[in-house]
Amino acid sequence: MINSILESKIIDVPWPVYVGDRLFEGSKIKSHSNCHESCRINVHGQDENICEHGLFHISRKISGQLITVSGVFIPTEGQSKKHKKNITLSQRKTSREAIKLWFSNLDEKNSIIQSLVTKTAKSNFDQFHEFVKWAREISHYSNRLLDASTKSKGSSFENASEDLKSLCKTSVMLLDSLDTAALYFNPASAQFGRKKLTDIYSMVHKIKLVLSHSTTNKNRANVVLKGRVENKHKVYESFKVVPLSLIQNAIKYKRSGDVEVIFEEIDDRLKMTVNSIGFEIPESEIEHLFLRGFRTKKAREMSVEGCGLGLYVLKIVADAHNFEVKVTSTPTNYQNHNLALNSFIVFIH
Repeated sequence: MINSILESKIIDVPWPVYVGDRLFEGSKIKSHSNCHESCRINVHGQDENICEHGLFHISRKISGQLITVSGVFIPTEGQSKKHKKNITLSQRKTSREAIKLWFSNLDEKNSIIQSLVTKTAKSNFDQFHEFVKWAREISHYSNRLLDASTKSKGSSFENASEDLKSLCKTSVMLLDSLDTAALYFNPASAQFGRKKLTDIYSMVHKIKLVLSHSTTNKNRANVVLKGRVENKHKVYESFKVVPLSLIQNAIKYKRSGDVEVIFEEIDDRLKMTVNSIGFEIPESEIEHLFLRGFRTKKAREMSVEGCGLGLYVLKIVADAHNFEVKVTSTPTNYQNHNLALNSFIVFIH
């Protein structure tokens, strides 16, 4: 949304502004030719940095995105006369008050537009409640057909025909899409109902069976469950979005090998890790993975459908449960394609 606001010139950009690594040139002051990425980074983690060229780089976070006003000159009492009389620097002169006001205006515009977009989208989505009702009907009857297809209910999915497996998978994916949309437009719904003691291993096992099924070898993925879960854990009904989104995400972006779901239970805590081999996720992108609409550079380059909402909604559900979600990307020993072991870890308690 920040990018769209600046692209559309809803707010003037007087100075060079970076949104992440993307530069928006200033209307009054252009980017300094000698400044580079390290000029904008403060090694002490502060919001303000003065680079070797005597220029200021001031950062703020808005909606989780790092915004940096870059390459401006702010006269201060402690500066040398050499800096104050430097014509190049004086042409880039501004004040902290002006920058603070600009950040405030950007934050205000962003909040108003975000609120309007969400309100409009929610109003439109309310018309689709009937779709949810009929999707649940499809799911109900596909499961009944599945149970009726075999005498052994424990392995009904494995023993079903390919057509019946596909029907069951389609109903699950349809409901998941609608549930994700509902949580997106109404985050409070993640806490609807009461928490119930749930057999999370069985829940994930059912998801594994459905998502592993594919009528084409190209999209087939082997999901392997490891570890044991002895206890049931209290979760809201919305929790199913977490393993479903993580496994879907791993299947979608894996480049080789299986998708692993590893359970580690310690007393009343459960750690669930979803591993897959895919392109390495830079540290600078990991912190943005759960932002609405964010997709990594590699994800955008791949011809894979996605709009950056799955992990955003997953975070809504995790936050509703007060569960911690951690992401790591560890380079493998493979010699090609910058592959890494990508791990999404959920701490359930």
